[in-house]
Amino acid sequence: MENLFDPEKIEVDAELLERANPIFNTAKMTLYQLAASGDADSALMVEKLGLTENTQNSTTTTSDAVKLLIESLLMDMRYHTVEKLAMEEGDFTEVDLPCGYLPKALRYTRAGHRFIGLDLPATISEVEPAINTLLNDEQKKMVKFAGVDATNYESLKSALSDVDGKVVITTEGLMVYFNDSEVGALCDNVKKILDEHGGCWLTIDPEWLMSYALIVRAILGDKAMEALASMQKRVEDQSDVGVKGNTLVVFPKPDISEDIRKAMEFLAKHGLKAERKIVADNMPELKVFEKLRPEQAAAVKTAMKNNAYWKITSMGASAELIDAGSLSEKDFEVKAHIEGEKLCLSLIGRIDSLTAPKILAFYENTAKEKNIRTVCVDCEELRYISSAGLRVLLIMKKKSKEGIFLENVKPEIMEILKTTGFDSIFFEEK
Repeated sequence: MENLFDPEKIEVDAELLERANPIFNTAKMTLYQLAASGDADSALMVEKLGLTENTQNSTTTTSDAVKLLIESLLMDMRYHTVEKLAMEEGDFTEVDLPCGYLPKALRYTRAGHRFIGLDLPATISEVEPAINTLLNDEQKKMVKFAGVDATNYESLKSALSDVDGKVVITTEGLMVYFNDSEVGALCDNVKKILDEHGGCWLTIDPEWLMSYALIVRAILGDKAMEALASMQKRVEDQSDVGVKGNTLVVFPKPDISEDIRKAMEFLAKHGLKAERKIVADNMPELKVFEKLRPEQAAAVKTAMKNNAYWKITSMGASAELIDAGSLSEKDFEVKAHIEGEKLCLSLIGRIDSLTAPKILAFYENTAKEKNIRTVCVDCEELRYISSAGLRVLLIMKKKSKEGIFLENVKPEIMEILKTTGFDSIFFEEK
């Protein structure tokens, strides 16, 4: 039977990419926030990309000025504190995952470091030409961009194929949108990179929600709860999973010690260990503090004594790792045919943010030409599926009159469905 799925003939535009991966567009928001803090390089990037205040689309009911001040403060703090921690590592290649639209390439190359920006292809296609207009000829030789999926080791390995020596991997605002399966795959991939190159992984993500909560309370006081509730809803809307579903996320509460312990244990199972770097001890004097009242700045500095960014390193080759199965497999294939009004798909290999949009594009193109009432998905040879893949299946379910049916679901795939809550969605009829 002829396979109707031909990836070479499928075109994926930015609108489709955003539906498969809605969080990638938040990267423009963070650039706008950093520019609002007074960062000159970010202001140049905002101009190059033609961003406006409409980029800010969060839904808190506090005034726009206060909302932007809080978010700019968070961006300014993490941007410059992580950079300060990275610069303490000596000679290294900076690997920013995800790089988003921030002008880090300018700052790291000025300091003599090579910079590699990694993100979804849709983001790279926009940020690379914008950054290149701001680099001189020597800096351009030190900068590289590549489209990757953080859970896909082969894409990361290819992007770093020409890297010699130590790396510093920085992650800001990625893991909070991941489920445990995706975070586990990311940890496995980072360990492989660190074992090969040496260096460390600097990330704000485990205590990012806590950081937000502390800053909001320092600035808003008694009015903080409304803003915090809105923040959580925004994260959950963008991730399609509950914020509490990720073991590496330390959720804001009076005592976070148990969450930290569980996160450290999670890292250890993946051969990694972490050192908490207290923000107040490592934070430079921020330009955005000029926009605060003295008592607000003092409250923020005090609050940051209870917040940390994490420096993560490999335990070495002797560490006892969990069985990651075939999470690093690079194979991807879809077999498709139509039986009457039923679209039959066999998913093979791994479905992630690089491959899921092609499946969605194929489905929608087919549905324009054929009357598709239901979709049957054979998962027998499916080795891994990310939240982007799950989101595409959900879109197909909603658009098909008789829904979607998954067959031959292996235990490891079922575990992903359960931890994200998608099992009740796809098997609600049973």
